[in-house]
Amino acid sequence: MKLAADDPDRKLGLVYRDDALAAGPATHVLIIGVGAYQSPHFRKPLTSTTFSARALADWFVGEAPGFRNEACPLGSLAILLSEPAAGEDPRATYAGGPVPRAGFAAAREAVRAWVRRINTHQDNLAILYVASHGESRLSRTAFLLEDYAMDDLDATAGMSEVEQFISALENAKAVSQLLLFDCCRSATELSLPWNEPFGSKLIALTRENRGHDEPSKQWVIAATALGEVAGGRVNTTTLFADALLSALDGVAADPADEGWPVRPGQLVDKVNRLLELHRQPDEKPQTPGGRNAGTFEITYAGEREEIPVYISLDQPENWPDSDFTVAATPGGETAFEGAGDGSPFRRLNYPENTALSVSVRRFGVDIGVAKGKARAPAVFLEVRRNAAPTTVVVDRLDPGRGVGPAAQLLVSLSGPVTIAAGAVAEIIRADEPKKNPKQLVVAIGGATPVDVRPGEHIVTLRTPDGRVEVQNVTVARDDVLEVRFAMPASPHEWLGTATATGAVPLPSPPAAPPPPAPAPGLESLWHGLPADIGSPAAPDWQTGFPAPAPPPVTPVVATIAGHADYALGLHALADPRLAATMENDDGRLVRLGLADTAARRFAPFERGAQDRPVFVAIETGRRRDLAVVPSIAGRWSPYVLVDRLAPREKSTATVIAENPVWNGLIGFLAARDADAGSALLAGGLQQSVIDAMQDKLADPIAALAAALIAVSAASPDLERRWDPWLFNLADWFPFIPDGPIILGRRLLMRARNAEQFEQAKTHLMAGFSRGAPLYSLSADWLARGLESLPDEKALEAPRRAARAFANRVDSAQAFTVIRLDD
Repeated sequence: MKLAADDPDRKLGLVYRDDALAAGPATHVLIIGVGAYQSPHFRKPLTSTTFSARALADWFVGEAPGFRNEACPLGSLAILLSEPAAGEDPRATYAGGPVPRAGFAAAREAVRAWVRRINTHQDNLAILYVASHGESRLSRTAFLLEDYAMDDLDATAGMSEVEQFISALENAKAVSQLLLFDCCRSATELSLPWNEPFGSKLIALTRENRGHDEPSKQWVIAATALGEVAGGRVNTTTLFADALLSALDGVAADPADEGWPVRPGQLVDKVNRLLELHRQPDEKPQTPGGRNAGTFEITYAGEREEIPVYISLDQPENWPDSDFTVAATPGGETAFEGAGDGSPFRRLNYPENTALSVSVRRFGVDIGVAKGKARAPAVFLEVRRNAAPTTVVVDRLDPGRGVGPAAQLLVSLSGPVTIAAGAVAEIIRADEPKKNPKQLVVAIGGATPVDVRPGEHIVTLRTPDGRVEVQNVTVARDDVLEVRFAMPASPHEWLGTATATGAVPLPSPPAAPPPPAPAPGLESLWHGLPADIGSPAAPDWQTGFPAPAPPPVTPVVATIAGHADYALGLHALADPRLAATMENDDGRLVRLGLADTAARRFAPFERGAQDRPVFVAIETGRRRDLAVVPSIAGRWSPYVLVDRLAPREKSTATVIAENPVWNGLIGFLAARDADAGSALLAGGLQQSVIDAMQDKLADPIAALAAALIAVSAASPDLERRWDPWLFNLADWFPFIPDGPIILGRRLLMRARNAEQFEQAKTHLMAGFSRGAPLYSLSADWLARGLESLPDEKALEAPRRAARAFANRVDSAQAFTVIRLDD
């Protein structure tokens, strides 16, 4: 029920509350929109942030709300808005009454009240949306509240760190959490000491008050990748909010289940796909970032009479000059011209099963044709110039082979390298999506057969470089239809694995002439200034400007260190003969390997040996990184990729460990995609997992990666299969920190009494004492774990050290890379 204008809870931003659901389970929403700032540093207010906050609130409690969840109905909604004051009262109004401005003190009180509401029941659904400016520093992001930059003695007053916030919320009682941060993540201008907290805490929680041992299902979705700018628009929603609302309204729904539920995994995929549609010419798309665990129902979109169809070009620069004709059967033709002052796509709606053919002409010349059917929940038709066929009949089945499906799909995936278990495909029937959906592991550089019934199928492929591709295919009786997917080509033959797993840095062209004026109506979420949506330098035949001179080559200096601890100190060199070798150098990217003596010295790993993981200290100019090299097992071929032109917010070093069996899992681990990684474990890697655990002395790297994925995904067989092995992984490798950290995380997930918390602490501290872990996720889990334990004085220093260390670890990589420069 909407609260009256004079209700006392209005001071906490509460505008809706259902007292009958106070004990839960229920959905509790907190929305914070910051568009106006007190500091003169921000010359003009934003409009898109508060428009977005209002639009999402309307989706929950407006005149025609979109939110539907009978199992977890709306229990409360609170909103804080900082907008330019329209009169004497500085507060904004929403739902017929005033709401607080989003200063730090008001936000802290609203967050505390929201946490108390979500803590009433473990089956509550917690939803948070923050739209504001944002800054990043190393691997951290902070969002700015209205009173940021107003304290001359505290440079971080009025800002709050996202990573600390989500770590604290992991200890809230509500299991299912959807945390949305619609902010830029561009590099901060603050010159802070490396261990300085990046803002003030809005909340701090420990695990002991949780009251149950159910693993958290926490999905954190940021509007853009680390170091990138998020796009806004004047007097309307941000690009992220626009994509989010479309996805929640059904584009991300699962038509295979009753009521068309929207779940977090599909939500991320579809938000990503919708953001791609907004990409301007020569501009890389805004890509959301985040991490996940588990799944749950957010809302039920309900069946739609008409299906949204998104029409776009693979070359958006051709959009304004193109003429489109959409032939619908049944139906007729629709013609339109590409617009020149907006995003390069058009959304149309058609009844289910309508056959569609989109043809495009530019200056009277045919560009291409895209065909498909209007299938739930949405269709994306991208017209590609000179596109190769993605499906082809390659064989015929033997009609006499017996009872069973009478057709076959051959899912093929080409790529720069071969990886036995590289990607995950899901196949559902278009006409009966609930009936017998299939999930299979697909080899990169290979083809995987699956028997199906004749008819139309939807094939969704997830690859370890973070891409999701969908194809609608039709297979006839007794046909073997090859469904072709392709990974990006590698820029060098020595970067095949790096390309396949998404570890190759995107090209960063040198400085360019001033970009063209931004498209009308766009604004950035940074400083409220017009967005720079121009592209880097193009060849002079395109721009009329001369091509810029290539930058000077920065020397790369690499030395071997035997250990890294939580004070970021380097121990003495393990052996003066050890060295890193420069294997390849293309002027920008340098591939470093270990010298033969180093490889022999540190592989294979023997029980009881005093060897520790090898670290390579890398200097490029004034940039310094410390990268682990997983060289303690003979089945991996590790190297370090150094990017001389890495932007400030990115590490210069990327660790690659080539392995034709495990690289797919490593890619999904870097992307924090536990669902896809778990599918690999349950599919093509199942026997390899068993072998890695049983033969763990030969391959601890693989065993630890599998354990990280299994615990992240809370696999159904976690207790039966994994728990005994986690103790072994912690005990067998006394100089690898990851084993006890993973075990400590697992024990902390189940801890409910003092004895169990003590056991978790013992293993977490054991991992802490061993130094820097092999995997970046282990560093994150250690910091989270120590912060989640009951307070005691002995933990204060390790907590600070582990958090400061984790803040320097590049969370976008699977293996540990530590930033040493500020």
